Amino acid sequence: LDELIEEVGKDVVRYFFIMRGINSHLNFDMTLAKDESDANPVYYLQYAHARLCNILKHAENQGHNVDENADLTTLTLDSEINLIKSLLEFPNIIQRSLSNLEPQTIANYLHDIASMFHKYYSKERVVIENSDKTAARLVLVQALQIVLSNGLDILGIQAPERM
Repeated sequence: LDELIEEVGKDVVRYFFIMRGINSHLNFDMTLAKDESDANPVYYLQYAHARLCNILKHAENQGHNVDENADLTTLTLDSEINLIKSLLEFPNIIQRSLSNLEPQTIANYLHDIASMFHKYYSKERVVIENSDKTAARLVLVQALQIVLSNGLDILGIQAPERM
């Protein structure tokens, strides 16, 4: 195990062991574990977190701060609504994972959230000319960043701000 951690890093090893149920067979794919692309689930999650942090920093540099009183009714896209609904499931996911002693529930949830975010971000910009929509999107981005950070922290995996 020490050699494996030295080879691919503790975050990757931890995640690869967590992402499978205790009754599932684990094939540790070294090629995937070393891959620094979206194919590697750890890199995928950490990159989503870093991207969220970067969006918040970029917005701040543009003079936009997160306003917790922003009008979230401007978030009307299906992708935005689905992200919000998924974020609201986080406490239930944590409770289910605890009750069933299945940390892979959290890992799968985080991967789904990251996937939804990456698809959303590929189509939509957060900082736009409409200041009300920008403010609402920044609240959404901050919520995503907090959930990803907390989820990764629960799993014992780093949530880098830059990659």
